[in-house]
Amino acid sequence: MRASARARRVAAAREAFLSSGSARPAAAAAVDDTILTSWQRSQMAGVRIDVPEVPYYEDVDPRSRLARCAAPVLDRLHDRLDDIPVSIVLTDAQGRIIVRRDEERRLGRRFDTVSFAPGFSYAETHVGTNGVGTALETGTAVLVTGPEHFNEQSTAFACAGAPIRDPLSRRIEGLIDLSCLAGDAHPMMRALVQEAARDVERLLLEDGSERQQMVLQEFLAACRRRAGAVLSVAGDVVMANKEASVLLTPADSALLRMTAADTRRLDPGTTIEMSLADGRSAEVRCRPVARGRELAGTVFEVLPRDAHPSRSRRSRRPARVALPGLAGRDPAWLDACGQVRAAARRRASLLISGEDGTGKLAVARAALQDVHQAAAPTIIDCAEPDPLAAVHAASGQALVLRHLDRLPPEDADALAAVLDAASRRGPAPWLVGTARAGADLPEVLLQLFTTSVTLPPLRHRMDDLPDLAAALLNRLAPGRGSALAPDTERVLTRLAWPGNVGELAEVLRAALRRRRVGPIRRDDLPAGCFTASRRALTPLEALERDAIVAALVETDGNRTRAAERLGMSRSSLYRKIHTYGIEPVDPTG
Repeated sequence: MRASARARRVAAAREAFLSSGSARPAAAAAVDDTILTSWQRSQMAGVRIDVPEVPYYEDVDPRSRLARCAAPVLDRLHDRLDDIPVSIVLTDAQGRIIVRRDEERRLGRRFDTVSFAPGFSYAETHVGTNGVGTALETGTAVLVTGPEHFNEQSTAFACAGAPIRDPLSRRIEGLIDLSCLAGDAHPMMRALVQEAARDVERLLLEDGSERQQMVLQEFLAACRRRAGAVLSVAGDVVMANKEASVLLTPADSALLRMTAADTRRLDPGTTIEMSLADGRSAEVRCRPVARGRELAGTVFEVLPRDAHPSRSRRSRRPARVALPGLAGRDPAWLDACGQVRAAARRRASLLISGEDGTGKLAVARAALQDVHQAAAPTIIDCAEPDPLAAVHAASGQALVLRHLDRLPPEDADALAAVLDAASRRGPAPWLVGTARAGADLPEVLLQLFTTSVTLPPLRHRMDDLPDLAAALLNRLAPGRGSALAPDTERVLTRLAWPGNVGELAEVLRAALRRRRVGPIRRDDLPAGCFTASRRALTPLEALERDAIVAALVETDGNRTRAAERLGMSRSSLYRKIHTYGIEPVDPTG
């Protein structure tokens, strides 16, 4: 009776919350702070309260390292809970269900009706308060029973979830959950999943130790084989011998760590070329270390092409200074600028890669001006019609081939032949190519370049955003003294910037059209800055999204008043907020 009385109080608090956006004080006393805070997050995320939109993902891997290490723990739970009406669930860090084991077939069918099944995501942003999503959101074990769920169709169930953390990095890897009908819930469910999560973490540690031991043995063998720089990567663990510590900068090591993720496709002993931060090229021998079907780690042996053992590290390192006219102080950005400057000084043919909008052309121009004080380079866009004719007619000290990844494949051999013929006729211009990061360029194009540099995306150097914005505003509105207000800067630093600096420039250009003079406020920003939509919108959808954002701004984030202003129901507004990924409006800025 006491349990059912509490359930009635929680149900009353939930109803009060859904109708007004906050629980009445008397009712809220029955609700744990963790649950109430989760309700607020769910509402701000626009989660539907009737039938949630539970997304399905095809790429959930039931043979992952997490699933393999969790299997014996799930087996033990299955034996302990035999004949008890409960389902045992394993999810990944995104709340996507990897495994569900049903102790009772009837219960499994009930869970199927609400898409609580492998491949579906029960993240809090999709389903609202629940044992999977809320535990992942808070990073702690939770038990969610009956009306404590945000979504109506989940109130028939109870679920207890505990996050599984990587024992070394403490990053959440997944979650173990026990779920049943609300009437069968027991407080011990929370303790059971906590114990199970600890058991999985122990097995992850043992598995990681075995993997790291394998990589360590290969690392030591490489150190014995070669009196040079050796570095190994095994997950979050990086080992380097003394020579590697002297030779490699943090940017060099970071590049090798990114390379390690792609080495599973390489044969042992494969050699690749790498441009070091000091401008030299190096030969890097890659040795992937496999553990069955999985990559345990990678060992790299690094040999500079023109090593000078007697030269001190301090004397051969270029100062970390940005190129003229380019804003930014992030170490990875400065290292990239240093590599481009070094290539320009040596007139080494250079391939600059990076995501769209990272500033590949701007970096090439700045390096040419900085090093050679030369006239503007000849720039040819390989995405334009007939780029070969433009290359034939090119002259000057530098030739920049933009968008090499968009060059028709049938033109690659012809382009290489034209450049080769030009180099035989006389002094060749400094050759620079640009391409999207990760683009699969034909081998004949790659052979045109002796070194390469990858520019970091804006989301990896967010500390540079204020300086970048100031430089862009000065360029877009010279003499106006435009600047970002603090609340505007906070909004911009929360965005992912898939279009990088180019996208930032477009946002500021739009804001300047609204705010001719004075600081740019957050309501001067385009509506897209307040959304996190996962897909491109149609023109009509974009108009609707902008209208919703405007209504929320005008009502200080009050969704009931915003829905009235838009002439739609509150549930429709919640659904569209979720669909368009509109972030909550904070009236305090």
